[in-house]
Amino acid sequence: MKRLITATVLSASAALAQAAPLYQPLGSNLTYGAVSNGQTIISDITNPAAGAAVLQSDGNLYRLGIPGSIGVGFEFGQVDDLYDRIDDEADKFQDIQPLTNTTVTTAVDELNSALASLNTVLADVESNGYAKAFGSIDVPLVVAHKGFGGSLQFDINVSFASRATGLHETVNFNSAEALLGNDDPFDDLNVTFNSSGIPTNFTVDNDSTILIKASMIKDISLGYSRRWTKTANAALYGGVRAHYYIVEHSRSAVRMADLTDVKQQFKDALDQDRSSDSGLGVDVGVLWVSEHYRAGATLTNINEPSFETGAVDLSGYSATSSVAQRLARDSSFTMEKQLTLEASLYTASQNWVISAGFDANAAKDPLGDEYQWATVSAAYATDTWWLPGLRVGIRKNLAGTEINYLTGGATIGALNLDIAWSTDSVTIDDNTVPRGAIVNAGLEFSF
Repeated sequence: MKRLITATVLSASAALAQAAPLYQPLGSNLTYGAVSNGQTIISDITNPAAGAAVLQSDGNLYRLGIPGSIGVGFEFGQVDDLYDRIDDEADKFQDIQPLTNTTVTTAVDELNSALASLNTVLADVESNGYAKAFGSIDVPLVVAHKGFGGSLQFDINVSFASRATGLHETVNFNSAEALLGNDDPFDDLNVTFNSSGIPTNFTVDNDSTILIKASMIKDISLGYSRRWTKTANAALYGGVRAHYYIVEHSRSAVRMADLTDVKQQFKDALDQDRSSDSGLGVDVGVLWVSEHYRAGATLTNINEPSFETGAVDLSGYSATSSVAQRLARDSSFTMEKQLTLEASLYTASQNWVISAGFDANAAKDPLGDEYQWATVSAAYATDTWWLPGLRVGIRKNLAGTEINYLTGGATIGALNLDIAWSTDSVTIDDNTVPRGAIVNAGLEFSF
């Protein structure tokens, strides 16, 4: 097995731009970062210019991954007992809530206290609470041949993700009317009074919602790269890649008043009917390759393709509610341009590598989460099949979820295995789990 060389990534003007989704780097790139190291098939499809670089040292090369990467992962927001808290608050929208106080003043105080707790939880769930599951499979083929004058890269990628979160509409209550023994029909608490004018129970009615999104992206890409110029010690490579995307998307909005089991509805999200739209994307890249370092740049989706994501069923919503208005206007997804810069340093034997990377700005994935990765990694790789190559790293999302991951991986013969786990933890179903975890595995063969 060939030596693995790591690289640094620096990205700017970002979005879902490479073959890999932003939230789940492919294969060994989970540890390395989005690098063009020239020694793995996943690295050959990272930068459109990377495939031809192998001709400088190895001559003709055919590389196939079957699959090159298959992986799954999950991620939670920083809200403990997320599912339980959502279900508990949903009960307040669906069931009659009794009041225990025996005077008008104390009952209204209890109403205000219940309302404050409800609004706090709803706002916290929207700001910090989400549950996300994702996965991808990638089948790449790279042919570097002097007869082509460069390299052809062919790749098929399918990725999916599902996400549940809250949309908060402030619950209003007219305490002044309640003190007079009146139920204000224009607020969101429906209060029942006894014959003495004391509030005895209440129900909640507004458009606070749990939004469940699911997205699947099918990507077929074809690229070509070749050497542009050469000096005594280095060479400059350039490449272009075209994508054909099929984007399938579904959005299910469930009012808290209608919610029964958020966990089950989250699990069922991928089985829902999805809208479908297609489009083309174009990437270009350059790569400077020397004996001890590489440096390059990739500009992806320079045409910024846009996709319709379908309408949400707004039956039962008030047309003037802030939640309904937000759901109505969130109906498309655009893959913005992304500039990726990369660099790596390695020994003459290419056994030891240290690398670091940084996304210069944030980008939203199809589900609306922002990602801006910074990565640092170190690796030792071997030429022998019986001694594994090892790598470790750190990756942090500087935007959106602001999640941190420790990463590690090994290459044993044709097998690449990489894992990532969050340094933060949350409580889910009374168990402490990492906020996020990802596992990637893949096979690749060179001949």
